[in-house]
Amino acid sequence: EFPSEAETEGERRTLFALWAAKKALSDAGLAQEGGYRSRFGVALGSGLGINRLEDIYNWLSPEREFDSARFTAELGRVNRESIIRNNSSEPAAVISGRFGLSGMNTTVTTACASATQALGTAYGAIKRGHADLMLAGGADSMINPVGLVFFVLLGSAALSKIEPECLCRPFDRKRSGLVMGEGAGIAALEDESHALARGARIYAEVAGYASTMDAWRLTAPHPEGQGAEGSMSRALADAGIGPGEIDYINAHGTSTKLNDLAETIAIKNVFGECANQLAISSSKSLIGHLLAGSGGPEFVFTVLSVACDEIHPTINLSNPDPKCDLDYVPNVMRQKVVRAALSNSFGFGGQNATIVVRKYSGAK
Repeated sequence: EFPSEAETEGERRTLFALWAAKKALSDAGLAQEGGYRSRFGVALGSGLGINRLEDIYNWLSPEREFDSARFTAELGRVNRESIIRNNSSEPAAVISGRFGLSGMNTTVTTACASATQALGTAYGAIKRGHADLMLAGGADSMINPVGLVFFVLLGSAALSKIEPECLCRPFDRKRSGLVMGEGAGIAALEDESHALARGARIYAEVAGYASTMDAWRLTAPHPEGQGAEGSMSRALADAGIGPGEIDYINAHGTSTKLNDLAETIAIKNVFGECANQLAISSSKSLIGHLLAGSGGPEFVFTVLSVACDEIHPTINLSNPDPKCDLDYVPNVMRQKVVRAALSNSFGFGGQNATIVVRKYSGAK
């Protein structure tokens, strides 16, 4: 359904992003294509396009040194647009071009926090009056040899002989690491008065956002979750919401030993005695870790939890870690009134982002 220029060689993330954008526009009643919509922009979290490193391998000599003759011979076989299309900003640019969205266009590449930071950027642009509508979220695909080796060497990938569908088990005593996924999640964010004027269906309200930095280590979260704590507490302050008003948290929940414990500590520090009343679940147990794109679908799930009063479970949670002792909605979907919710994304390098969603109560 997309033009040939969108069928980028090896760039699955762009096709995922285009499809998610098309679905978001259709669901929002904004599917008409063509023309230029100057106050309608795009903010997308996207990864590095690491698969093109495979091309570089073909340019090496048997001694693994750069071979100029081989480079010259192979260069003619490479699509001349492939380097541009491998850029992290390509998905957002292709979406804008495809749907005529000529407002602000920005790409965020901050590891696993990318998509939520992009959503926060879109929220801020609308709040400041710089845009009426934004397509926002994230897309990524690193399921290729280079991407897989990267996470294995980093020591964060799940390695076990158990069934593949059981590998991702956030907050479980036997969790052994993340399971990579791929895909996209994109939502249409819109100024309230603009949405009401056109009779749009409103699922929920984006009420607040914050982002912080661990300033700790590139490959590990702060052990006490200080950056995550700051991200959640500042997002609540931005929304003007107290800890007792949050009913659900869509956790970052990667299924790694360090992240799940640090996030649990941070939640306890932010919510205090209210922490035990929270429902918390990890979307990654269901769809895997979409890396730079992960905050996109997780935001969509959070919005639907608020809109529908349903919370998806954390699957494979059969032997809870005693140090992760909050309510992680194990294995079974739950019906619960969700007045307001948080979605957390914490990235390699120490970037943290939290976005707050609450029920829409009508025009203010």
